Amino acid sequence: MRGDRPVSEGADHDEVPEFVGDLPLDAAQQLRIQATHRGFTYQHLYAVGCLLRLRDAGAQTLLVERDEDLEVVLPGRQLYLQVKTRQSGVLVWSDIRDAVEQFQRKIRAEHDEGRRSGSPVLVVVSNAQPGPALVAKTRTVGWPGDVQLLWPGGPAGHDRWLPPPAGDLDGMLQWCTAEAERVPFLALKPQTLVEKLAARVQYASTGARGQAFVAADLPGLFEQFVEELQAFPEVPEMYWPQKSDPELVGEQRVRLVVGYSGAGKTTWAAHAAERCPLSVTYCDVADGVSTEAVAESMARELAARHLSSLVGGELPHGSSVEVLRAVHLRLTRTSTVVAVVLDNAHRLPTNGIRMLVDALPTVHLILLAQPWPDQTVLEAHLGITAQMLPGWTVDTIAEALAAEGCRTDYLTARRVCSLTGGLPLYVLQAAALTRSEYNADAAAFCNTFEERTHFKSTAQELILEQSFGRLNETAKKLAGLLAFAEVRLTRDELQQLAAEIGAERAPDTVRAARELAAHGLTQPFADGHLKLHDAVRPLAASVEEFGEEAADRLLRTLCRLLEGHKGPDRLSRWMRLLGSTGQIDELIALTEQEGFFERGYPREVRAMLADTAHAPDADTALRFDAHNALSVWAHRDGDLEALAVHVQAMETLHRAGHPDFGQRERMLLAGRRFYLYGESGDIRQLKTAYVEAQAQTPAPSRYDRALRYGYAAALWTAGQYEEAGLLAMEVALAYMDHLGLEDDDLLTPKAELHAKCVNSDTPDDFKRLADCFGLAVLVYRKLNRMDFAPWAVRAHKLYAVSGATRSAINSGQDVADVLRLTNPGEALKILDTLMLAAEEENLQDVIIGLRSQRAEVLARTGDIEGARTEISILSQYDLTNDQAMDIRHQSQLIEESANDNT
Repeated sequence: MRGDRPVSEGADHDEVPEFVGDLPLDAAQQLRIQATHRGFTYQHLYAVGCLLRLRDAGAQTLLVERDEDLEVVLPGRQLYLQVKTRQSGVLVWSDIRDAVEQFQRKIRAEHDEGRRSGSPVLVVVSNAQPGPALVAKTRTVGWPGDVQLLWPGGPAGHDRWLPPPAGDLDGMLQWCTAEAERVPFLALKPQTLVEKLAARVQYASTGARGQAFVAADLPGLFEQFVEELQAFPEVPEMYWPQKSDPELVGEQRVRLVVGYSGAGKTTWAAHAAERCPLSVTYCDVADGVSTEAVAESMARELAARHLSSLVGGELPHGSSVEVLRAVHLRLTRTSTVVAVVLDNAHRLPTNGIRMLVDALPTVHLILLAQPWPDQTVLEAHLGITAQMLPGWTVDTIAEALAAEGCRTDYLTARRVCSLTGGLPLYVLQAAALTRSEYNADAAAFCNTFEERTHFKSTAQELILEQSFGRLNETAKKLAGLLAFAEVRLTRDELQQLAAEIGAERAPDTVRAARELAAHGLTQPFADGHLKLHDAVRPLAASVEEFGEEAADRLLRTLCRLLEGHKGPDRLSRWMRLLGSTGQIDELIALTEQEGFFERGYPREVRAMLADTAHAPDADTALRFDAHNALSVWAHRDGDLEALAVHVQAMETLHRAGHPDFGQRERMLLAGRRFYLYGESGDIRQLKTAYVEAQAQTPAPSRYDRALRYGYAAALWTAGQYEEAGLLAMEVALAYMDHLGLEDDDLLTPKAELHAKCVNSDTPDDFKRLADCFGLAVLVYRKLNRMDFAPWAVRAHKLYAVSGATRSAINSGQDVADVLRLTNPGEALKILDTLMLAAEEENLQDVIIGLRSQRAEVLARTGDIEGARTEISILSQYDLTNDQAMDIRHQSQLIEESANDNT
């Protein structure tokens, strides 16, 4: 478009548009700029309209920005199009005089003298109607017959294929978009095609491509746009990666990625395609589409993208698969290596998928599918193993919740992860429901979802219900059993449970298990165990109700099967079953074990013990022990009021008496009094209680050692640090003497120390010895003595070999805290090991502290940005006061490290 166009001088310069930010210094100049761009854009859109109709007109070429704005070469004719735009007003003779005169003087002469072929025609295209004077002029005898006017609502003229001009840009865009819908095989939004074609026109206007569009090339041009611009569904603006986002192509040429609808397979593939070194073509298998139709589509798209010479019908005749093979052959001749993503592959028969794989022997083929019964058959034929995307991490789930205005703590985010399996669609809907139905309270959503009391169905339920609908009755019952069990089971264990509901035939159970696996509802493990997929459990739990008698048998059988297992999942489930089966005495006995409070325990256990503690008809000894356990929890929580209530209850029950009460109960009561007086800072009461208890405790004995350690710990709590440290070391020496240990024994490899522990008559005393060293470390740190490393190392090793994971993590953090200054790399390794231990033992409450400490150590290794990122991630959670204070402290240390490195 030349500098004297577009015509906009008639615009009302007093009209000042709305602006974002400050007003321009020269409003008139701003209007001229806007008018210029409106004119250019209108012209480009009109050119796009011509391109979209070029083949219908039988035209040969469209030229841009030559002698006129647009030129169309037709057989025996050549159209010269002058595009005039006005913001307001009408088109007048002065607006087009120069164009008409140039056409008459120069362009027509070029044709008359044979330098240009064909008959010329000038068409003036305008978004404004011609004024009365101009209309009258066109009707005079002297008006040239080869000059035409086109305007909105005016006569179409001789070349009726020309796009009718619209009154403004929006109208022109809408017309082009409607016209683009007529393009065959359009696999992208029509407006997207229009916008990209407009960009090509603009690019050609700079002199590129010879400023020409050849009609014979248009099918390839349109197809190229289809493949390049709309291969994949649009990646969300906010893309959250899964736990491990694999690359699109790997070592195996054929890859099968399986997951439920909502697992994020297509979104992952679209995102991975952006960084794939190969050119990627996407194909989606529609419902009811045959293998032949898919092969034809793949052939057409591969040819349009990579083999431009094949456009226009040069593909050989034959079946669709034969055409696909021919395309592949030509790809290999040009050494073109490509990747093809075939979405919803489960909709094709297995033989059809194999046929496509065989037709493309050098193409990297990524199959995306939902679990389907023939999956294992396909894996066997292709020699591959299906992969499942791992879902979102707890951090990502918290971020998704936060995006909906639902901040949550780490433990609740883990519950959401468990309920949804971490599958993106399920998480996003859980977040939306949490905001809209539960006042942004994710814990409330989890509670109602677990209890099946929510009103609105979720996508998760609707999708999985389709899978359940395809199961036979035996498979549904087996899914219900696995949901009831909650933990992974062996085949024999599953059969024992099945027998309790009348399914005694092992072959039937095995077939049902295979059916569940075929639909992707179970997770197999390498050790032969089987578990229901986390996302499936809420639905499966509601599918099967076994009746009161059968349910009771199942509870007792599962309780028996899980008894004695040390794994955190099985141990946690067993604890809950003890309460459900009335074995509260067994549950209370667990709380007496030295390592009970070292592991993660189910939330329900505390409620069960509270019910027993406050039951007036329960056994006095059981109530005493229940209050004892609850007092430990209250002490750990820093709940002084609850602690006082439980200690008072223990005193009342002890006075009431019981035939089994003796030295143990006196020592427990004294220890809980120590808790209370230490927390309240009542030194006088604390010392009095200790003197009284010591007078009733034989020495040396295990009770005496426990009493003295409890007193030292209470002194520490009450602020008597030096006295606490001295007494702790005295008790440590007593334990070492009792266990027959020398200091060198504590420095031996963990395996040797562990052997001494398990072979000891009193293995719990190894943990109690560690407690003494751990208390000494606390004292040293409180007194700002930095020479606590030897005791931290000893405590960590002793906790580790005695199975006291929680305390091992605490002492391990002490060791890492020492090493961070001299050997941050080693400190990082220790913290990584502690993180793994916390996950394995389900100690989720320590994760935030470990990660914040790890971030600070990471900064000391030089990774400042990694440390800052981790702190930022942790800050998105709802934090306790202690966690928030710790993160602020670690963040300050990180910035100090950053300043030291600059």
